[in-house]
Amino acid sequence: MLLRGANHVIKFDANHDLDARPQWSPAGHVNHGCFPNCAIKKKRGGLWLISMRPIEQGEELLIDYDFDLGEEFGPCRCGHPRCRGLMLRKKDWPKLRRLMSKVSKQYSDKYKTV
Repeated sequence: MLLRGANHVIKFDANHDLDARPQWSPAGHVNHGCFPNCAIKKKRGGLWLISMRPIEQGEELLIDYDFDLGEEFGPCRCGHPRCRGLMLRKKDWPKLRRLMSKVSKQYSDKYKTV
């Protein structure tokens, strides 16, 4: 969902994104969290940052960046007790496990100890 680099753009879909660079943009004040308290919704022709639950004063605003397996994604450091460990969307975890298992098998077959 977040595009890497100096752009700091939150991608909503193929046609919509939020630019986090302007100081007035709420997207510049949001970080990734595995258990977010905010979401981005398309409403009245624009993108809106909405709360998913009551947010306490001083609480960090979090969305799930929801990277897919084809994008560059990195480790998550959100600090939640049930953190997923990676900023990867939930539906891609089974595919990642299959890929890691395949690579692990290839590696172990190549470097078998006798």
